[in-house]
Amino acid sequence: MIKNSLDFTSELHKEILDIENTAELLEISTATVRNWVKFGYLSSYNKGNQHFFNKADIENIQSKLLNGNLGKLNKRANKTKAGRTFIPDEYVKNLNYLKKFNLVISFIQKNRINTTTALFLLCFNLLKRKSLLLEINIQDILKNKKLNFTNNQIQKELTAWSADINIKNIKPHFSFLLDCDLPEQRDILGILYQSLLAEGKKSQIGSYYTPSNIVKSIVKDYVNKDSKVLDPCCGTGQFLLAFSDIIKNPLNIYGFDCDKTAVRITRLNILIKFKNKNFAPNVFCKNTLFDIGSNDLFSRPDNKDIKNFDVIATNPPWGMYFSNTEKNKLKDFYPQITSFESFSYFLLKSIGLIHHSGVVSFLLPESILNVRIHKDIREIILKTTRVQKIAYLGRVFKNVFTPVIRLDLEKKTQTKKQTII
Repeated sequence: MIKNSLDFTSELHKEILDIENTAELLEISTATVRNWVKFGYLSSYNKGNQHFFNKADIENIQSKLLNGNLGKLNKRANKTKAGRTFIPDEYVKNLNYLKKFNLVISFIQKNRINTTTALFLLCFNLLKRKSLLLEINIQDILKNKKLNFTNNQIQKELTAWSADINIKNIKPHFSFLLDCDLPEQRDILGILYQSLLAEGKKSQIGSYYTPSNIVKSIVKDYVNKDSKVLDPCCGTGQFLLAFSDIIKNPLNIYGFDCDKTAVRITRLNILIKFKNKNFAPNVFCKNTLFDIGSNDLFSRPDNKDIKNFDVIATNPPWGMYFSNTEKNKLKDFYPQITSFESFSYFLLKSIGLIHHSGVVSFLLPESILNVRIHKDIREIILKTTRVQKIAYLGRVFKNVFTPVIRLDLEKKTQTKKQTII
């Protein structure tokens, strides 16, 4: 609900909140604030392209949320503090598989096992089942015994991972995680990791699982066996694994993410997929918006050219929280974007990384098409790309209110005028 403009020269200005301060006070994302305005749950004042809110109104709503007196809104609010976890059943359809996942998750939670430690132990279980590791028991780990891997790079990955594990915290009965029955499901570790992440953490970092049918559809449309591809916010590697079903050379598959655990899972996923090849995956724990192209990462001869991708496909973070330091960097790096919306930065960055006629395919909130604050990225899209497809997907993410679209863009100089209202 949008009201008339305020007089920002008056003393009332002191009692007005911008969208970032409102989101912080209510402990929700800026994207959620915009949705609540759109559906009439919040009243805002409009000045140019920005929403502003009466501080007293927001404090009143905050009080009601804390007391559980706002019904439907209370269920959606305060996700940054939510401790509830859930299995992404949009990805796990088999009920028998769900039972197996629930057994593992229940054991981890009941025994209060650190997520990183639990996933580390489950790695050995998975590798044993894939015949990439000979027999192992919990005493082998407790005594730091040298293990026999059939793939040297996988051994290096697990050795690096072990540096973050406190062996003293591993108990003999944790052997359940080494021997439990894991379903024959792609990205088992990724599903378990997402399931163990609190919902509030997912909301804060904008991280939600993408249904596999959507990923496969994008990859089928644009990727061939020789494509050079990137997911700039790859998570545990859903898009990268889908790329690997078609691409023959794993070194043509790139991924970046800020989540160290997710990157480790992705690297392992790719190595298992190409288990008979000797290589180190081009998947790195880096911030795509700030780090990609820096000399510290891409100074090696095989990584000189990080541009000129054929396809970049991802489900980017929406409404991601940025610190004040990060906001200042974003202003310097991407002055064209004024909304501070995370998906807009990732989209702009990706357009710059594909070659002429390369394709970018993103899953985005429907609001990018018509909400005023996203006019900045719409103008960039129209000037630098040709829209190939806009597909309405509906509400495809569990516990996410916002409808989703798939937006496919081809990088070309425009010859005909395009319009996105």
